[in-house]
Amino acid sequence: APTARENAMRVVRACQVSKPVLLEGSPGVGKTSFITTLAMLSGYQLCRINLSDQTDLMDLFGSDLPVENGSPGEFAWKDAEFLTAMQEGHWVLLDEMDLAPQAILEGLNAVLDHRGTVYIPELGRSIVRHPTFRVFAAQNPLQQGGGRKGLPKSFLDRFTKVYIEEVSPEDLLLVCRERFRGCDEDVLRAMITYNNHLNQEVVQRPTTIRSNIFSI
Repeated sequence: APTARENAMRVVRACQVSKPVLLEGSPGVGKTSFITTLAMLSGYQLCRINLSDQTDLMDLFGSDLPVENGSPGEFAWKDAEFLTAMQEGHWVLLDEMDLAPQAILEGLNAVLDHRGTVYIPELGRSIVRHPTFRVFAAQNPLQQGGGRKGLPKSFLDRFTKVYIEEVSPEDLLLVCRERFRGCDEDVLRAMITYNNHLNQEVVQRPTTIRSNIFSI
């Protein structure tokens, strides 16, 4: 589809720079699926991490955990997915980036800038990122979704920001024609029209939905 192709070209161009890439677009536009596909085609393992206001640094880097079959009170350090990917050169997708608390942003600073390191106090050493390690982040526009806050400009400067355009009805029709060859085109058009109308009401005009619900 033309819009998807243009979105892909923008992300691929952003990857030419050695900075992390931040994808912004409406819910359901395909940010996560695109990075998943890109990682698969590029031969990289992708680690996807969903962020929220409850995410802690130990969820990214790791923590001391009880040793399985160990003696009572025996603990050992266990790397979290982000730290493992950082050391082994995998790709990481941080979903819902604008929901992350300030502590997460501060913890990621040294990883994302020119230093490329993270200091683990429990281990008493700094860990340097692998040369092929790459970070992608995804977020919805600020006005879409509750609890969202704008990321600090100093943090945004760590990223190359790419806006992901929504696919048009023509794009959807092209995809549906290929996927559902036996389906009547009028039915496909009606389904696409209904889907677009629902998207406008739920995503673009949420206050209208709320007012309608309260009036029932």
